[in-house]
Amino acid sequence: MNPLISYLKFWWHSKNEHGVHSPFVYHLVTKCFYDRTLHTAYLHVSKNDSKSKFLIRLGAYFKFKNCFVVETIDPKLKHALSLNHNISVFKTINEVMDAQQTLSKAPCLIYLDLNNIEKHSTTNLLKLCHNDSLILIPSIRETNTQWKHWNQLKSVPEVSVSIDTFYWGLLFLRSEQPKEHFTIRL
Repeated sequence: MNPLISYLKFWWHSKNEHGVHSPFVYHLVTKCFYDRTLHTAYLHVSKNDSKSKFLIRLGAYFKFKNCFVVETIDPKLKHALSLNHNISVFKTINEVMDAQQTLSKAPCLIYLDLNNIEKHSTTNLLKLCHNDSLILIPSIRETNTQWKHWNQLKSVPEVSVSIDTFYWGLLFLRSEQPKEHFTIRL
């Protein structure tokens, strides 16, 4: 699909904090996505690097103990995450699943790249995640294949909250929340 048309469709259907009726997502949007605090970690990233700044805000909001990142992550984004968190780099989902002890104990972020991850292994990973896990997926609208994979992931029964920000996809497995999808402008 044409990127401009894709973005216009996204913009038409997306909401800001005023269209969100979930307390969890409302707080995430107002206290993280739209947080304009000058975090000290911003001093270590490029002034105009909004993606790195978004990752810094996510980390500050959720206070992740560990971040698992796929080896194909952009070095700037890896650097942004490493400023305040332990980083573990992986090639395959099985490597993340081998870290089950670390994965299941504390808040963690799992950064996946849909270009390099098999669909069936992602579903297995979701079974190991918990309430304080965030699966972050970049470029969910870059190709039709990635968009289809994103839609499959958000429809998995374990996923209760999915957020499409056009550039990022966020998946949460919150047992206390009914399944809901949000399209949020950053």
